[in-house]
Amino acid sequence: MFGVLAVNKPCGLTSRDVVNRIQRLIRPVKVGHTGTLDPSATGVLLLAIGQATRLVEFSHGQPKEYCAEFQLDAESDTLDADSEVRLIPSPTMPSREELEAEMLNWIGAINQTPPKYSAVHVDGKRAYQLARQGETFEIQSRVVNIHSIDLIDYRYPRLELRIRCGSGTYIRSLGNDIAMGVRSAAVMTHLERTAIGPFTVKQCHDLEELSNQVDIAAALQPAAELVSHLPRVTLGSEQAQRIRNGIPLKFTDSEFERAAGVAAGREPIVAMGLGSELVAIVQLKEQGTYRSLRVFQMASETNQP
Repeated sequence: MFGVLAVNKPCGLTSRDVVNRIQRLIRPVKVGHTGTLDPSATGVLLLAIGQATRLVEFSHGQPKEYCAEFQLDAESDTLDADSEVRLIPSPTMPSREELEAEMLNWIGAINQTPPKYSAVHVDGKRAYQLARQGETFEIQSRVVNIHSIDLIDYRYPRLELRIRCGSGTYIRSLGNDIAMGVRSAAVMTHLERTAIGPFTVKQCHDLEELSNQVDIAAALQPAAELVSHLPRVTLGSEQAQRIRNGIPLKFTDSEFERAAGVAAGREPIVAMGLGSELVAIVQLKEQGTYRSLRVFQMASETNQP
């Protein structure tokens, strides 16, 4: 098997739970996920199947979309409803216009501080481990990219947002930051990931539909979709064979240069074959010479068990 399995993760399961369920059905084929969802969250979870697991590290730049619900004028240690929710004293009732104006301040490249109950590493430990032990610590802010924020529904104190963002964004932190900007606070009460790159929740399969190898094989989508955000080129048959044999490719034309300006940033490039099969992930190593980072043989280009 070789491809991407898009699963609609149900509430109550960890991402690892989902991986383990699929792994038991197709063992010894490898299974990995491209980004976790909290147990209480639902929606798009992408599983890399077989040799597609070798693409996971290149998949993290895909944009994501979430629908999130928040309760205003409330707070919790985890910023969501997984811990005790406390109402704040002397609550305010921000207007829709105030919220929409504040949301504009959080679009673009922003500095975000992850919540203390998160998987961020602090001095070699997960932040949530330190928080559970009652340790005092600080988490460094980091830059994340917020592409858009839409106010879907607002009936105080319930707020519903659609957020399109880059990797590493904590939605519960973003909701609370917006609320604090209008003199309030917010607890996230529901989260659904509705898209990752080209994969939408409507394309995802429920776990109940995936009960055997045949069903899983039929549900697989091309592995190259995991890296659809990267520049892409098509190789001729001879070029594909050379790169599969570990021989660097030398280009004198401008084909690779046109692939989203890869020469300047040495960004990985997806090399496809004439039959639209995934050949390799390649990268510029020196002027005009491209070497393989990952190679995929023809035998892997099948969704069959």
